[in-house]
Amino acid sequence: MNYLIEPIEHELEIKKSKFITYLFPVDSEIEAKQLLSTIKKQHPKANHHCSAMIIDEVVRSSDDGEPASTAGLPMLQTLQGEEMNHLLAITVRYFGGTKLGKGGLIRAYSQSVSEALKSATYYVEKKISLYLVTTDFSLMHVIESKAESIIHRDFGEKATFTLEVYDPTILDELVELTAGSVQITHLEDVLRLIPKVTGQ
Repeated sequence: MNYLIEPIEHELEIKKSKFITYLFPVDSEIEAKQLLSTIKKQHPKANHHCSAMIIDEVVRSSDDGEPASTAGLPMLQTLQGEEMNHLLAITVRYFGGTKLGKGGLIRAYSQSVSEALKSATYYVEKKISLYLVTTDFSLMHVIESKAESIIHRDFGEKATFTLEVYDPTILDELVELTAGSVQITHLEDVLRLIPKVTGQ
């Protein structure tokens, strides 16, 4: 799953209608409702304030007066397609005088959220493996130069490192570069949130 790092605002104009999309990281429905209320106060003259929210198993969407399933649902489906979580999307529409039709509305709301996501930065869940690597002091430089992330060092009779391993092939390299003199013990696998730019 992917998690938004910071709020995003994006504006799209289609046939003189303005679609202003806000993306917010959220942890509760109460927080989402407060943010929606704030946006409504910021845009009191807007024709619609449509929304979609995903917080784990809780999903919500609102067309806010647009024809059924032409706004909130396509917004939600766009978020689901990008595997987003803990996110609230609000799209404010100022009607420009030209009706877009149901198909046009679906495309407009989907596009507005999709473009906002492309400009966002977010965390992606990634499995990280923790390993204990023990070696002679003379080979410390090999571990320190090749390790992706060292989270702990311990110096007793030998040098012991606790490593976060993203790519397991690095372990084979360590064995090869040290002529098999390292001791490698798998500790556990954990899920971490790693910053990533959408669209990369």
